[in-house]
Amino acid sequence: MVKLRMADSKGWKTCVSAMASLIEEATFKLTPEGVKMKAMDPSHVALVDFELPAEAFAEYGVKQTVSIGADLAEMNKIMARAKAEDEFTMELDEEKNRLVLTFKGTSTRKFSLPLIDISEAELPEPKLQFTATADIAAGVIQDGLRDAEIVGDNVRCELKEEGFSMLTESDTGATELKLQKGDAGLLKLSVKQPARAMFNIKYLIDMTKAVSSADAITINLGTNLPIQLDFPIAKGKGRLRFLLAPRIEAE
Repeated sequence: MVKLRMADSKGWKTCVSAMASLIEEATFKLTPEGVKMKAMDPSHVALVDFELPAEAFAEYGVKQTVSIGADLAEMNKIMARAKAEDEFTMELDEEKNRLVLTFKGTSTRKFSLPLIDISEAELPEPKLQFTATADIAAGVIQDGLRDAEIVGDNVRCELKEEGFSMLTESDTGATELKLQKGDAGLLKLSVKQPARAMFNIKYLIDMTKAVSSADAITINLGTNLPIQLDFPIAKGKGRLRFLLAPRIEAE
């Protein structure tokens, strides 16, 4: 019997919310070591890479590897009904081919989600030569993206020795966010070579739903390469990673 229990629902809830904004269906691979999921969005612009080790769970009953296909939109609807402090359990009902989700708080509530077959080739690990990385307070990035959304569809991100910047320009105006060494929002900076690329704002907003404003986002960037965003989850035990393809800047 496959059973996974977490002390609260918050971690799984926020991850599913972010993933469901980008991908419709996903196959979770449950191994004795933990849960993994990797999938591309339908337009093949974004990649989601999720890992949660067994020790992140209060109870982890997986003795052999099993794959579970799920409709993330439907799972997200169910998780939206969970209170952050609810104890959260997932169990596999093999007889009915369903995933049973249980929230236990002031009452016990159960939902069942039909499993689906997803035929998808295993995605290779991207090999990207990033030249700059930074740890930035998530709230700073979230505010910058909301500012950028007011005036355009795309934002140019830049990492250089002086710091980090986000710039959006359009016929309706411009907005810029800057972080310099010493600013409270710039937690760590390492630049081998300055890097810049342009990305779709809506995708970045959807990705940053996975973290609270007090958390840190690790950004890896290379000139005109995909941007890689890493979020620590389950108190740093797990990882939620997003890769987003760049937009071509007009000369």
